[in-house]
Amino acid sequence: MMRLERAICLFLTLQIAWGNSITEGFESFFAYTNPRASVDVQAAAALGVINRTVPSHVHLFEVKIDTELPLNTFQLFKSTADDIVQIKATSGVIACKGFYHYLKFYCNSHVSWDGNRIKMPNQLPDVNVTETSPSRFIYYQNVCTWSYSFVWWQWKDWQRHIDWMAMQGITLSLAPVQEWVWTRVYTELGLTKDEIDDHFAGPGFFAWQRMGNMRGFAGPLSKSFKLWSSTLQKQLISSFRNLGMAFALPAFAGHVPQSFRRIFPNATYTPMTQWNRFPPEFCCPLFIDPLDPLFKKVGKLFLSKVIEEYGEGNHIYFSDPFNEMGPSNITTEYIFQVSQTIYGTMKEVDSNAIWLLQGWFFLNPLWNSDLVKAFLTAVPIGRILVLDLHADIHPQYIRTLSFHGQPFIWCMLHNFGGTLGMHGNFDIVNQEIIKAKKFHDSSMVGVGITPEGINQNYAMYEFALARAWYQNPTDVPKWINEYTFSRYGIKNEHIEAAWKILKDTVYSYNGPSNHGKYVVCRRPSINLSPYAWYNLTLIDDVLDELLKTQTDLIVDNELFKHDLVDVTRQFLQNKIELLYPQIKIAFTAKDLVQLKKVQTTFESILTDLDEILQSNEHFLLGKWIKSARAIATNQLEEFLYEYNARNQITTWGPNGQIVDYAYKQWAGIVRDYCLPRWQVLFFELADSIENKNGKFSDSKCRQKIFKQVEEPFTVAHGEYRDEADGDTIAIARKIFQKYRGSQ
Repeated sequence: MMRLERAICLFLTLQIAWGNSITEGFESFFAYTNPRASVDVQAAAALGVINRTVPSHVHLFEVKIDTELPLNTFQLFKSTADDIVQIKATSGVIACKGFYHYLKFYCNSHVSWDGNRIKMPNQLPDVNVTETSPSRFIYYQNVCTWSYSFVWWQWKDWQRHIDWMAMQGITLSLAPVQEWVWTRVYTELGLTKDEIDDHFAGPGFFAWQRMGNMRGFAGPLSKSFKLWSSTLQKQLISSFRNLGMAFALPAFAGHVPQSFRRIFPNATYTPMTQWNRFPPEFCCPLFIDPLDPLFKKVGKLFLSKVIEEYGEGNHIYFSDPFNEMGPSNITTEYIFQVSQTIYGTMKEVDSNAIWLLQGWFFLNPLWNSDLVKAFLTAVPIGRILVLDLHADIHPQYIRTLSFHGQPFIWCMLHNFGGTLGMHGNFDIVNQEIIKAKKFHDSSMVGVGITPEGINQNYAMYEFALARAWYQNPTDVPKWINEYTFSRYGIKNEHIEAAWKILKDTVYSYNGPSNHGKYVVCRRPSINLSPYAWYNLTLIDDVLDELLKTQTDLIVDNELFKHDLVDVTRQFLQNKIELLYPQIKIAFTAKDLVQLKKVQTTFESILTDLDEILQSNEHFLLGKWIKSARAIATNQLEEFLYEYNARNQITTWGPNGQIVDYAYKQWAGIVRDYCLPRWQVLFFELADSIENKNGKFSDSKCRQKIFKQVEEPFTVAHGEYRDEADGDTIAIARKIFQKYRGSQ
């Protein structure tokens, strides 16, 4: 525990602690319990989660919310003399965490993104456990997750996900939908419908339009979509509130449509700089200078309507003014005033406002120590809650001296774009959380996960969230064994051996940010540089061990088969990485026979990759496209949303601005996008050997790939299977036998 003495508004002294010995003043500042649903409503909401998870056993659980318990505490009790498991907790969400603790450690069951494995015993085991999290906040979400993973979700998807969030004990999240509110604001300020339509991006690109990176691309938005998404957000907020889960609503960051110049010609604006080569028609919205009175006028109007639409929430608002975009003026005086104005605008609408800040832009070298200090100290201590967004690889709390006393949450970002590919590091997460906690004058108040996209590497995320509950380092091998036992319901030497290898290979990553730029996912070229941090052939041994597991134990084991698909996918991904250098070797030697041989193997691996992915519902392009189409209310919207869905995971922009950034190894996209791209490269290489004296232009080949494969794919409307097809175990065995030991 440490003291941070600063003069702030109503409090002379604020004590920030790692743990629950937090002063009354700090509690008041975060307004964490105001407003929350009544204890009866929270108990009923927790029982709703239990009922949806174990409907046949819900009558055997009793939930009581006791706000007198230490913050984020649950108690579980059941004696032999009683059939009822009593759950007592400080909130509905923490009661759900207690319920999942019982499921995992007493009933050997598992709940995850990838599916559930619930095995309730005939007689529920006795229990007498009390757990208290040392984390003030347990956080989840990244503003980008709403585009990369959640964009096409409907309420049924969200309800299951919120149940998962509750069972993981997540106490703070985001509610970022804002397009309907902005439409009301822009209309009130005098913008025309066409001007508003020109500004809003399509649903697949909301995150970056909201942060001022781009505008208008893949739009426009229909009124029906704006109203539908706003209604959906209200359902989410109601569920969050009933469970006692805090959430952050959007606040104004300064970004507005270019048409503001027509309405307010005398205001001071800065056009945002061009982001990732987006063309003029889709780039550079305006940034109102925070020192201009128009900033507060727009900011107050927007936040007032947000609160009117969604309620006051927990007084927490997120705003990210400089996401991957530098400020026009980099003096400390200007930066101080910008920060002070953004917060001050929030405070004028809500006197209890807390600014939730994604600390991503602090990674930009432009933000030197003086600028960071000016930005953070412009706001009273405790009024900014910083997400150290990528602390697993690039922690910022060290160079910012614990964010100059502002409370922060240690976050594991881990994934960019929702790309598939096994990577992570259990040991780093395990150690770095403790390191941040023990940092001199640490203002750390919690642990969070902030992936850009979910549905990959689930073990890493459950581990990071579990670490939010323990002061001391975790025994990682023991945790992994417990994880696999609850996930599969199987404990044997083959699974333990497989996961030991995984921990020492794919989950030993210790490099720069991993953007998933694997050869199989990249635009074909002869100048790619495969990157590996482990011996790629060791995944052969992982697949071998998994396939040695007794067949009758896995034939109906859906989570085991999910992971078998993922490991087989990784196995084939690695074969491509190892084969790729042979392309350049054959081409340099002008050996057409060898080049054709490499091509045959390359195409065979990609075909087999598509087949194994098709055998599991979680790896299907068809589900992604179907979910996008399902939101539409007419054929025009259906085409537009499908374009959003296809473009985001391929060319990411009108002309491949961020090509392959969010590429997914899914059945359908491998067959109809990835494979044809490589076929163009092989054709061009062979043609240069046969007809052009070995002259080959990599840039011209990329242009042909874009025109012949990439662009046509984004505007196509083909049908893809949205249900699994094939025997995962049989296909995995066939693939293993075909490629084992190959390099």
